[in-house]
Amino acid sequence: MDAYDVAATIVTYRSPIDDVTSAVESFRQTSLNVYAQVVDNNSPGNYADSLAKAVDVPVLYSGANRGFGYGHNFGFRHAPPSRYYLVLNPDVVIHRGALDSLVEFLETHRDVGLVTPRVLDPDGRQQWLNKRDPSVFDLAARRFLPRVARQVGWIRHRMDRYVMRDVGYDDVVAVPYVTGCFMLFRTEMLRQAGPFDERFFLYLEDADITRRIRAFARAVYCPQAAVTHKWSRGSHRSWKLTWVTVQSAVRYFNKWGWKVV
Repeated sequence: MDAYDVAATIVTYRSPIDDVTSAVESFRQTSLNVYAQVVDNNSPGNYADSLAKAVDVPVLYSGANRGFGYGHNFGFRHAPPSRYYLVLNPDVVIHRGALDSLVEFLETHRDVGLVTPRVLDPDGRQQWLNKRDPSVFDLAARRFLPRVARQVGWIRHRMDRYVMRDVGYDDVVAVPYVTGCFMLFRTEMLRQAGPFDERFFLYLEDADITRRIRAFARAVYCPQAAVTHKWSRGSHRSWKLTWVTVQSAVRYFNKWGWKVV
């Protein structure tokens, strides 16, 4: 018998400690039997010691900064048995009742292996994080086209379609590409799909694992539950992270086939 209803892992690398403590506290505001742990990916200095003093959950040390998927795989291997498993960003705050609502949804929809909630900016605006399977054009246009070009007729239509604005964010809908900031898995199906592909250091590992879940289960957006996500959009502010994005894109298309448009 599983020890917990939900086990969650938060992976950190120099993440603001106040954000991590808020994420942990919001996760624990539930009637469910839950377990939280933090995995630190070898943050420099005395960060890990400071983190361990600030949060009252286990802090594990992965020993290396090998990326998002590496840290979450490390956490999953060390997590106790649970019916559901949550991949949670350190910059996410779960609204009260949201986790209960998502678990209830999974309990009544046995064909769903992965669920994600409505994701909001701190000011309450919708984040357009549900996506269709990406093409080279989709990824390149989002990152490299200037804002004015992205507002041009067919390009804007294409960008809106990629983030599923044509379907909308007010109803339950199947999502081909679930955001990695909040992924609630049915644990048995996560084991069946296999761990995150650690060849992706950052970016598109969530697209990859969603596709593998979709081979035998549904991935679904459930707007009745909501979280707040700070979302720094690092790849849009750093050429180093842009290069990481390009590398991840090449790995993704090599694995799943090159879809240009």
